[in-house]
Amino acid sequence: MRIEEREQGLINLVTAYRDQSCRRLLDEAQGEARDLIRRTYGRERAHLHAQIVAERQRARSRIEAALADRDTRERRRGERATARLLEAAWPRLQTALVARWQSPGGRRQWAERALELARQSFPAGDRDGRWMIQHAPEWVDDERRELIVAMALGLSYQPRCYSDGQMVAGLKITGQGAVLDASLAGLLQDRRRLEARLLALLAADSGAPPVAKRTTR
Repeated sequence: MRIEEREQGLINLVTAYRDQSCRRLLDEAQGEARDLIRRTYGRERAHLHAQIVAERQRARSRIEAALADRDTRERRRGERATARLLEAAWPRLQTALVARWQSPGGRRQWAERALELARQSFPAGDRDGRWMIQHAPEWVDDERRELIVAMALGLSYQPRCYSDGQMVAGLKITGQGAVLDASLAGLLQDRRRLEARLLALLAADSGAPPVAKRTTR
């Protein structure tokens, strides 16, 4: 074999080895590149997902905070409106009760109810004791005697009665160890409870849900 042929054979062998090595290296590089791209894509996708979740949570928190702030403002406006309503209603309630006491029919119903409550709630032994009835001046003798007789309270005596010029309306009944305060001041003593009932009545009349109850005065 001639030298030129042997040289060409060596060249072909080297070229084939080179091409094979290049293909192997290229395949390995492409595989590594694909793996790198896949890992990078996975990391970026996870990072993007975490960012989206975090942003959604921040948006949800902002929405919830805004809703809570709105609810707080509305509740405070409702409480202020309720406070103004009750402040306006309270003197009207007092005026209406005084007017009721000053009318003969209203006064009779008021006193009749108070005497009936005393009859029901005072201990039975008190009927053998002495009732004392303190009343506003408008409840005159004739009205008082007529009502006490008509009610047949089961007492073996006439209760002691006296007019109290300081009492605006109503009456207070005292037995042995028992007191029923049906005066104007006594009826209005539990203002918080009365305001709650007033709000419930207003809501029932309007068909609306109960107005927020005032918590402070």
